[in-house]
Amino acid sequence: MSPVRAQPAQASLKAALLFRFVQYSEWSKNPPAQQNYCIAGDVGVFNALTQILPQQTEVSLLTAANQAAECTVLYLNAELASKPDWSQLLQTSGRLTVVEGAELFRQGAMFGLIAEPNRISFRVNLTLARQQGFHLSAQMLKLAKEIH
Repeated sequence: MSPVRAQPAQASLKAALLFRFVQYSEWSKNPPAQQNYCIAGDVGVFNALTQILPQQTEVSLLTAANQAAECTVLYLNAELASKPDWSQLLQTSGRLTVVEGAELFRQGAMFGLIAEPNRISFRVNLTLARQQGFHLSAQMLKLAKEIH
């Protein structure tokens, strides 16, 4: 299976949101010494993210769910997020999780990206984030379309 490619502008926006989610989140339990971003199912987001992150930041394009052990930040496209072997990765404590899709984030992701005409919005599962020891910035929460 080959990863799905987002449109370049959409991929750049998704990558920028992912980067900002990490910037405006705090790991209150066992913060990682360095972030390891993992992207699954979207080469466009992977390419865009590698362009905006500092050189020393780890970014991996996952092709199998078992490659996610070292991920501190995980992005799954809609197709993969709905598959059991991938969706179980959303349950890992201490990992900031983002999925594509309006409803899929209820399966255990902290953020859900929603493609709308001419924009991308996001939903936040604040209850889950807090349960997993994350503190999310009020500034970021103001921008969310929905908070659960």
